[in-house]
Amino acid sequence: METRRETVDAIAHFLSAHGSIGTAYDEQLLGPSGDPADPIPPPPRVTRLTAYFPWDTDLWMLKQAFLDFLPVLSDSFGPGPEAFLDAAEITDSGWAEKWKEHFHARKIGRRIVIKPSWEEVTAGKDDVVLTIDPGQAFGTGTHETTRMCLCLIEDLYGRDVSPRTVLDVGTGTGILGIAAARLGAERILAIDTDPVAVEVAEGNAAANGVAHGFRAECTPLPSIPGEFDLVCGNLIAEILIDLAIDLAARCARGGHLILSGILCEKAGWVVEEFAKYGTTLADKSVDGQWCALLLRREA
Repeated sequence: METRRETVDAIAHFLSAHGSIGTAYDEQLLGPSGDPADPIPPPPRVTRLTAYFPWDTDLWMLKQAFLDFLPVLSDSFGPGPEAFLDAAEITDSGWAEKWKEHFHARKIGRRIVIKPSWEEVTAGKDDVVLTIDPGQAFGTGTHETTRMCLCLIEDLYGRDVSPRTVLDVGTGTGILGIAAARLGAERILAIDTDPVAVEVAEGNAAANGVAHGFRAECTPLPSIPGEFDLVCGNLIAEILIDLAIDLAARCARGGHLILSGILCEKAGWVVEEFAKYGTTLADKSVDGQWCALLLRREA
């Protein structure tokens, strides 16, 4: 697909949420002779972004979801050249294994280690190792928005009072709820509009030994009963604000919300909107153009 360089991260986030196992885009880093350009020229206004998906992905549904996403992108960045260009099947049988060379275990924060199922790691005595494979749902710890959420969750569980119940909205692979469970949460409810993500999250919970306290389902947020000590939403600013009243209502008084997928320039907007429902800003994390917020519900 075609896009502007400034929207590459946002579109990569969208594609990952819809099952992409990797993305690549063109950059002008070489001079005419093939040597590194010095100085590096500014990127072209329009760049081509390629996303890789499992062979059984429904491309028609993907294209429709992308077309539905374009107005949200325009609201954030202004009108642009974004377009879905083409799709092709990769017939190189070695590619399905070769991409694994680029996905390795990584440590996030002080204790959390994310690893794929095909790689063994030597963990420290205080490390929490999560096994998450890239696949048909968003959230493997590689994207900035997910990393910041994991760090904020880890920080919460380092305090005297740790959340016992967790609601993860837009769960994807289930990584945030699984991390909370491994850090001490007793009950996690993970919801997603995508049935594939629900299936993936449940499978990952079982693979990480937390299936007993973990439930994933497609129940809409307004229909979720009760309150939770921690509510997580790694979405985008516009969707978070649309859901603000329901997200805040599901957070117990004295509990916390972790909100991510927010472009930095929109963080203040999100804080102000959620303040209408009794929350205050407790912490903020920034990674590149992305921001994650830790809010506390006071009333």
